[in-house]
Amino acid sequence: MRLLKKKIALAKELQLKNEQRMAFLKENCNIVSPLPSPRHNQLKEAQKKKTLIINTITEPSRAIKNVVKNFGRAICNFASSKLAIPYLEKFILKEGIQLDDFIQYVRKMKSKILGLSHFRSLLLQEKNENPTITTFKRLFRAISEIFIKYFSVNWIFDSKVQYKQAHLRSRFKILRRIQNPELFTYFQIDHGKQELEVNQNN
Repeated sequence: MRLLKKKIALAKELQLKNEQRMAFLKENCNIVSPLPSPRHNQLKEAQKKKTLIINTITEPSRAIKNVVKNFGRAICNFASSKLAIPYLEKFILKEGIQLDDFIQYVRKMKSKILGLSHFRSLLLQEKNENPTITTFKRLFRAISEIFIKYFSVNWIFDSKVQYKQAHLRSRFKILRRIQNPELFTYFQIDHGKQELEVNQNN
């Protein structure tokens, strides 16, 4: 019986020591927990500024990269839709081509518009080109002008395009390049103080 009492007393004593040690460790951890150094704060601020600069550069760059492609594909969608038929009819009578042939051509070309150079090739007439293709290009330019002037604003706000402001600012620049595709070798958007370009090769 005396031996059992000793064991119980020892167990209680060990438990008490463990509790005291844990309390001591907790207090010490609270005391010595490191405060952020001034150098650490400076690094954090520098990182924030760097992220902000990267964001201001990449967002307009993405906007420019996609704006020409988006306009090109939107024009193809419009040209092959019922909305365009009343505008196309007078051109088709004048040019002497079939509406279905033109619509098939536009639908085929839509998937090939991946950037500025692809869109430009749909507008620019080449020497020694098939006369039918030349006619299709002439018709495509005419319907592109109609889309930009009368339908592009609705398309920008109703579509899922990102950077709607960039697309709005680009409307008349796109229109000028449609009217003069031989000069359509670059595209730029004024973004605050920044002017960004996309060369024809991109």
